[in-house]
Amino acid sequence: MFNFLCSVVAGFMKIIFRIEVKGLENIPKTGSAILCANHISNWDPVLLQAFIKRHIYFMSKEELFKVFFVGWILKKLGAIPVKRTGSDLTAIKLSFKTVNGGEMLGIFPTGQREKVKGEGEVKSGVGLIAGKTKAPVIPVHISASFKPFSKVVLNIGKCEVFAPPEGEKVNAEMAEVFSKEIYQRIKDLA
Repeated sequence: MFNFLCSVVAGFMKIIFRIEVKGLENIPKTGSAILCANHISNWDPVLLQAFIKRHIYFMSKEELFKVFFVGWILKKLGAIPVKRTGSDLTAIKLSFKTVNGGEMLGIFPTGQREKVKGEGEVKSGVGLIAGKTKAPVIPVHISASFKPFSKVVLNIGKCEVFAPPEGEKVNAEMAEVFSKEIYQRIKDLA
C-alpha cells in the first residue's frame, strides 16, 4: 500500500513539475541510513518520499502534528516530532532507535526552510545522530522553485560515514563539525 501511494504521489508530481532525479543508485536498498537534504519548501519531504524507493522516517516540527489531517498522516508515516526550542532528548532517542533499527531517517540539517537559498543555520543534532549511530549519511540537494510546470532537480550524493576516531565518543564540538560537513556536502551537490 505504501509503495502504491508513493507511486500515485510521484505520478501527480510529474504532472505538476518537470522532475529530474540524479544519483538514485546512491540510496542503499536496505539497512540504516540518514538522508539529509536542504529545505526550501513544504514540498521537500513529499518529493523525497515519492521518488526515493524506501520509507523515510522524517524528523518534523511538533507543531505539524497538531494540524488536522497533516498530523494524522505524519503519525501514520512514523514521523518523529521535534521540539524546535532547546534540546529534544525524546526526538534524539527516537531517531537513534529508528536508525539502529535498520531504517532510513530523514533530516533537514537546518531544522527549518532556508530563508536565503543555500544558507541556513545548521543544527548540531544531525551530526550527533550521524556520529553516534555511524550510519551512512546520504546528502541530497533539492533545486526548485516549485512553481507549476517548473523544473525540479533532486541530486542525490554518495553515502559517507561521519564517526569519531577509534576509541573516542561524539562530543558537542564534534557533532557541530559533523553537522557543518554534512550541510557542506549538500551544498556541493547544487
